[in-house]
Amino acid sequence: MDLIQSNGQPRYGRLAEIPNSINVEHYIYKTPYGKQLTGWRKRLKYKKFKFCSIQHEHYSIGIAIADIGWAGHGFIYSYNHQTDEVLEWNANTVLSRGTQVDEQPLYSQSHFLKSPFEFEMQHANGVRYIQAKRHGEEQLKARIFCAGTEHLSLCSPNGINGWTYTQKKTTLAVEGFFINKNQEKIHFNEKTLASLDDTCGFLRPETAWFWLSCNFWDTQGNRIGLNLASGVNESFGNENCLWVNGVLLPVADVLFEKIDENVWSVRSLDHKLNLEVETGWRRFENLNLRLVGSQFSQWQSRIKGTIESQTGEQIILNHEYGLLEQHYAKW
Repeated sequence: MDLIQSNGQPRYGRLAEIPNSINVEHYIYKTPYGKQLTGWRKRLKYKKFKFCSIQHEHYSIGIAIADIGWAGHGFIYSYNHQTDEVLEWNANTVLSRGTQVDEQPLYSQSHFLKSPFEFEMQHANGVRYIQAKRHGEEQLKARIFCAGTEHLSLCSPNGINGWTYTQKKTTLAVEGFFINKNQEKIHFNEKTLASLDDTCGFLRPETAWFWLSCNFWDTQGNRIGLNLASGVNESFGNENCLWVNGVLLPVADVLFEKIDENVWSVRSLDHKLNLEVETGWRRFENLNLRLVGSQFSQWQSRIKGTIESQTGEQIILNHEYGLLEQHYAKW
């Protein structure tokens, strides 16, 4: 199944299966005034990014590769919740030079290259391979296993002429290692959990969203994953869901509300989800070039509260590690 149909338009909704391919060249993109765009004008409108978060004991790790048409971007960080130590690197390229984000869902090979950094993300046979180097030395090497966890595969219209496809999975097993701020090699273990976010599409030229993600083991030994968002899929449905031992359960629309400087409330419209998010270290970017720009905040957070699942099960979050994101973009 191709995400783009024979009529030149994507398949919308929560998809029961992951598309075999995304042939963007078959998509008929028109301006709000009905003019069809092709070539480089169409390519500049197309956005693609891949993000992976790994939770290992008291360490939170994030790595991303993004191609937003007029620029390429890559970043990696590790944060120690116990000591507040941060190791962070990022770089940008003009017109996405040295950046390849392969959006194909089942088999893909992506990279970001800008001296001294080299990030690679490959996907094959249900395994995500991730490697990050700096000055040729490995800083992160991970194999992430997707088997045994149901996928979120969603395509929704954006505005009058765009769409966004996102594929997400949480609570995935990880093998490998990373280098912390003290230059110690730390190996992942059977309790390490990872989340994957692969997103592409013709997003609104000016957009904003909130996003909350976390993985944890509860007191009964269950793998719990959570993905909540507001904004990016405003035209149709939502991408909110809860994973319990790999089983995906939908969640109603949610409201993100800032209570004070370091505390947010996230609650669902059906009152079955009520969370309090306490933010800590923030990964921050602020770019204003008038015609294009971005303000990006991703906070390392502690999350507490309750969720009543679709099956009636009560999920309790007791100051679990997670991340909260707020992003404004004009691209």
